Amino acid sequence: MRPLRVLIADDESDTLTTLGMLLTAEGIEVRLVSGGLQVPRLVAEFSPDAVILDLGFADHSGLEVARELRQCYGKDCPVLICVTGRSSEEDRAKAAASGFRHFLAKPYEPRELIRLVLAVPLRTASVVGYITPAAAKPPISDSA
Repeated sequence: MRPLRVLIADDESDTLTTLGMLLTAEGIEVRLVSGGLQVPRLVAEFSPDAVILDLGFADHSGLEVARELRQCYGKDCPVLICVTGRSSEEDRAKAAASGFRHFLAKPYEPRELIRLVLAVPLRTASVVGYITPAAAKPPISDSA
């Protein structure tokens, strides 16, 4: 059986490093990304079982990324886990409406996040290759 795959997206490098080390120590295959626009491309390439996603990125809202992934993958979407410094009820409601299954406000207990991740089922459908419109690069021109 393959290991659980998790994509971690956060604009804080310390958070990426720490979460990556914690989950790798649990036997989880991890990929790290620091920008919101990169998430859909990495989901298409890596086919994670879960995506741990911050809400605030300079390049693209985590809420929008979650909506795009849900729209793209539907029932085959990886489990979306929001880990953010925002903690209002409005933030929680927006996250849920965007497709997040879980919401953890910083600071949080690392064991709680590990528990959530370890409970994620392996995705049976390997939907690889789809890139949402926000992440698509413009075509390369062959005019030479």
